[in-house]
Amino acid sequence: MSQVSEHLALVLGGGGARAAYQAGFLRRLVKEIPGLRFPIITGVSAGSINAAFLANWPHSMEVGVERLMELWRSITPNQIFYSNPFALAANVCRWGLRLVSGGAHLPVPPRGLVDTEPLRKFLRGALDAPDGTLRGIAENIRLGRLRAAAVTTTNYLRGQSVTWTQGDNLEMWERPLRHGALTTLNVEHVMGSCALPLFFPAIQIGDGWHGDGGVRLMAPLSPALHLGASRIFTISTRYLKSFSEAGRILTPGYPPPATVIGALLNAVFLDALDHDALTMQRISQLVTQLPEKQRLGLQPVELLVVRPSQDLEALAADYEHTLPRAFRYMVRGLGTRDTPRTGLLATILFAPEYVQRVMEVGEEDAARRIEEVVKFLMPGASVKEAKTAETSKPTSD
Repeated sequence: MSQVSEHLALVLGGGGARAAYQAGFLRRLVKEIPGLRFPIITGVSAGSINAAFLANWPHSMEVGVERLMELWRSITPNQIFYSNPFALAANVCRWGLRLVSGGAHLPVPPRGLVDTEPLRKFLRGALDAPDGTLRGIAENIRLGRLRAAAVTTTNYLRGQSVTWTQGDNLEMWERPLRHGALTTLNVEHVMGSCALPLFFPAIQIGDGWHGDGGVRLMAPLSPALHLGASRIFTISTRYLKSFSEAGRILTPGYPPPATVIGALLNAVFLDALDHDALTMQRISQLVTQLPEKQRLGLQPVELLVVRPSQDLEALAADYEHTLPRAFRYMVRGLGTRDTPRTGLLATILFAPEYVQRVMEVGEEDAARRIEEVVKFLMPGASVKEAKTAETSKPTSD
């Protein structure tokens, strides 16, 4: 039986609260393959939280995923941003003054609709990083458990996508609108990667102000390729609608702001991954049909994309009432109650009830596809063989 390849990458995309689906899927996966590890881990947007946690975890992945599940279960809106009425009203007023004053300089300029200082505190505790540094990543690299970890942000001032990378003997890349940067990963990189445009304030890293990594990352799988991956496993948070589902008009009349914002968020966080995956699969198919001398240095890449079997946007509508009252009032003003599903609500619904259900969907989907996933991660092995082979290995944890 083949062992897990050193060129295997786990790529975790965005989707806000929907990223809890990734934790649920992984939970079932590590139960079926004890001892599973991913030598390369990359994340963007909300997926960067999961990626950073797994790369930083000092023990077995089985225990790490369980701990990740516990963190998602415990998360509340108050741990993401200040949701009390006065804090929200103050930020809304600052934005209003900015608009009606013609851009006049204010004593306290607006930087986001919400203040995400609670998220910084939450991440420092969750990632065992009191000073912000993710020390577990360096240790995992030293012990050979991890080859490289990376999270991506968008540098608003330069209009570039920056993939912050930690690992040994890595070559960084330069492209007109994206590049890699060697660093020691810390909480600020994760904060920047999941800083939802306009809703969350940008994060200062070095001389730049960084926001959600999905904004300019048109090729979400590319960081894993640059880090040496030849087999990529990615967990999308996007439900793939059938043709008939996609053709339904859910909100008659003019679309409310929530619908428009939701479409924009999905375009930023989810569409790029699907497009990149399709392009990679087609190129790999073409490359495999070419003689070695005609491949121009290109190598085929094996890719498996898994995704929710249920529409997590529609599911979010059932839990909208669990949001803090003031914040719920604000998003309802954007029209979340005028449509049965919206990407906006599914992105910001960091409520325990919704998160728990999303993780359950992830576990259920993993159970249905476990044979396919095991075959991809460990070619030639069945689920039973993977369990037997991995559990018989001595561990250092």
